Amino acid sequence: MGWRGTVRSVSAAMRAAERDAQRRHKQQQREDQYAYSTAAVEDWQLFIRDVTSVHANHANSIDWYEIAENPEPSDFNPTFRRAETVQKELNEFWPTKLDFLRGGTEKRRSRLSDRLNIANAEDEAENKSRAEAVAVAKAEWASDQALAQRILNKEPEGLRDVISEYQSFSNIDLVGSSITFTINDEFLHAVVNVHDDGLIPKVRKKQLASGRLSESKMPDGEFNEIYQDYVCSVAIRVAADLFAILPIAECHVTCRSEMLNSRTGHLENAPILSAFFVKETLSKLNLKNIDPSDSLVNFVHEMQFKRSNGFARIEPLKPLGE
Repeated sequence: MGWRGTVRSVSAAMRAAERDAQRRHKQQQREDQYAYSTAAVEDWQLFIRDVTSVHANHANSIDWYEIAENPEPSDFNPTFRRAETVQKELNEFWPTKLDFLRGGTEKRRSRLSDRLNIANAEDEAENKSRAEAVAVAKAEWASDQALAQRILNKEPEGLRDVISEYQSFSNIDLVGSSITFTINDEFLHAVVNVHDDGLIPKVRKKQLASGRLSESKMPDGEFNEIYQDYVCSVAIRVAADLFAILPIAECHVTCRSEMLNSRTGHLENAPILSAFFVKETLSKLNLKNIDPSDSLVNFVHEMQFKRSNGFARIEPLKPLGE
C-alpha cells in the first residue's frame, strides 16, 4: 500500500471512531434524559403522596397511667468490691522465703497497701457516679409522677406543657407554619395554620414512551382535590397526635389558610375546615389506606369545598380563641 492508501486508511479509521464516539454520546444523552425524567416524575409522585398522607405518620402513644404507676427507683447502696478484694489479700498476707526475689516482705506489703489505696479511690469514684445517676433518676421519676398526675387530672396547663414539649421535638414542616391551642375544662381546640395552595404543584409530570419528560398544567379540579386532601390529612394528623400524647377522648381541630377576602381585597388567614374528632372512632380507621377528605364523614365537621373553586371560608365548630 502506498502512502496515499495509508493516509486514506487512517482517515477512514478516524472517521469511524468519530462516528462511534458520536453514537455513544447520543446514547449517553438519551440515557441521561431518561434517568432525569424518571427521577423528576418519581419526585413529583412522591411529593403528592407525602402532602396527601401527612396523617399516616403520627406520634407514638404515651401511657400516662403506666407512668403514674411506675415505682420509684431503688435507693443507692455503695459498694467497695475492688477494695474488699485487695483488703482480703492484705489480710491473708504471709511472708515467704522467696520474698527477697520480690524486693522483700515489706515491699510486698507496701505494694498491696498502694493497691488498696487505688482500689478505694476507684470505688469512691464509681459510687459517686452511681449516686449521681440515681439522684437524677429519682428527680426525673418525681417530675414524671407530678406531670402524670396533672395530665390524668386534665389540668389545662399540664396538657399545654406536654403539647409544647412534643412540638419542640417534632417535625411539622408539612403540617403548617404554626399551631395554637385553646385548652379548658370543656374542650381542647387546635388551630392549625396550614400551608396555602401554593404548596401543591401547578403542573403534572409524566414520562413519555421516548423517555422525555412531559409537563402539563394540572386541571383546576384535580389541583383543588389534592389541596383538599392535604388540609384534611393535616387535621387528622393533629388529632391523632393529640390522642397519642394525651389521655383525652375528644378534640377539635380547625385548619386555616391564607385566602383573599373579597370585601377588603387583602389576604388573611381564614378557617376552611373544622372537625370534631373522637378517639374511639379514629382508632378504628386504617390511616395508611384512607382517603383523607372522604374519611371526614366519620366525624362532625364543617367544610365548604367545591371541586371547581376549592375551599370557601367557614364558621368553626368552636371559637378560634383570638
